Amino acid sequence: MKEIALIFSLLLLFCSCDISTPEEASVGEIENAFQAIELGFNLDHIEEIMQYYDQDYLHNGDDIDDVLLDWEIRLNDFQEMEISEINIELDGDRATVSFIRKFLNNGETEQEYTEPDDNGDISYWELRVNDWKIAGNGHQ
Repeated sequence: MKEIALIFSLLLLFCSCDISTPEEASVGEIENAFQAIELGFNLDHIEEIMQYYDQDYLHNGDDIDDVLLDWEIRLNDFQEMEISEINIELDGDRATVSFIRKFLNNGETEQEYTEPDDNGDISYWELRVNDWKIAGNGHQ
């Protein structure tokens, strides 16, 4: 049943966009990805989260394997994730996304982050073959 809800929600997200410029299309794609990541977390679907990562992801020394482990730990430790106040700044084929991320248990906030300042692991995006992917900040 969760899979049907996930598919239906994603269809609504992708079909509800009224995009007119390339910049608006890029912002819409990244916003949709954030909604899908949040939903994937809340339905315990790590694949839904990881599909948005570039295989060459590098952020503060962490690679794709490190970030997979981070998400597995988060999924184990928290029941829900909320992402709000999304702001996307485009710079050609790069984007920086600032937002508030909360991890909750039993409806209570356990951890809250202001991104990208606190972590930034899903804040830095790059356009890869017509798809926006989380690339990290590129720092060792």
